[in-house]
Amino acid sequence: MFDFRDSRDFYLKLLADFDDFMENQDSARHAMNCAITAHHMHDWVWNDFLKGDETTRKRMGISKDKTDFVRWIDANSIWFGMVQEISNGTKHFGRQPSFETRRVSGYGMGGYGVGPYGHSYLQIDLGENAGECRFMTVADLLEVVVRFWRDFLRGHSPYKRDLPQGKTKLMDEQ
Repeated sequence: MFDFRDSRDFYLKLLADFDDFMENQDSARHAMNCAITAHHMHDWVWNDFLKGDETTRKRMGISKDKTDFVRWIDANSIWFGMVQEISNGTKHFGRQPSFETRRVSGYGMGGYGVGPYGHSYLQIDLGENAGECRFMTVADLLEVVVRFWRDFLRGHSPYKRDLPQGKTKLMDEQ
């Protein structure tokens, strides 16, 4: 589609969406665009190479059923489900995720020690039952999912040595 030929190209789109969001961490538009792309990476990976790569699927312990791949992702990324909820919420007006989302305007309005000092940002509230881990920034959520896809492509794709990098340095690259 357009200039996107494979999952490597779609990963490049994910990096660009993530860079856009990181430059505008209070932008719901950029957050939703990044979440949609991160969620749909599995479609691109599956149809690009994984569906036809029996050796890799065997190594991962999945069949030639895409739902097995989605279950594998859920088992290997606890955060993917949250990104999926955000993505699905963009196309199903009124669908409520299992967590609360909000824009935090200015320091001191969000959870203690959460978010960039002195800047507005988007926050996820996992609820009182989450205890000390109740609040997280959308930036943290999106970064762990971007890292998941980077590591997945490095470990399982034909693009291992040819993966692009975004402008935003991921935490484990600094």
